[in-house]
Amino acid sequence: MLLSGSRNLLWIVPLAMLVTSPVWKPALEEFLSPHGSLKVKSGSQAPDQSFELTEVQLSRYENGQADLVLHAARVQSGRRGADSLQLTKVDALLYDQGRERAHITGGEGFYDGDRQILTIVEDAAVMVKNSYELHADALRYLIPYKTVKTATAISFTSKDFTVHGIGMSYNLANGAYRVGGIGGRVVCDVNEK
Repeated sequence: MLLSGSRNLLWIVPLAMLVTSPVWKPALEEFLSPHGSLKVKSGSQAPDQSFELTEVQLSRYENGQADLVLHAARVQSGRRGADSLQLTKVDALLYDQGRERAHITGGEGFYDGDRQILTIVEDAAVMVKNSYELHADALRYLIPYKTVKTATAISFTSKDFTVHGIGMSYNLANGAYRVGGIGGRVVCDVNEK
């Protein structure tokens, strides 16, 4: 009489499962375990911090005065995170002590925030306020030194002369130009009036 009735089944079924679990539990675990080369990742993955912006103006200030004002049609995060930027259709104004010194344009560029270098490639051009114009395949603007440099072939023109060479350096702060490098060749055409 003890085992008759539905109330007795409420405690007999769980008791029977508990007593017989050493027999059926390993087979159930084998059946439910994942097979193959499933790898479980532990911890959470860092969120993606890449970005892309269009029609962007970036400004850099030093001692409360504009140092660099850069316009780009498109800006993407670089490979090294937010401190590096990939730029498209670059148009930059360079300043020294609040005065506009040069205007740089180019097709593509890269800004390295850690080393403070703006690199322009694809038809790089520099126009300086004193009517000098420089064209090169690629150039770099070293922001801490206020210097534009290139190691590629250049064409440097003014209203009075044209210089062709390989390599160039221009310091915005003191206006010093240096065309040609070690083993480089320089050709200068002077326009007579």
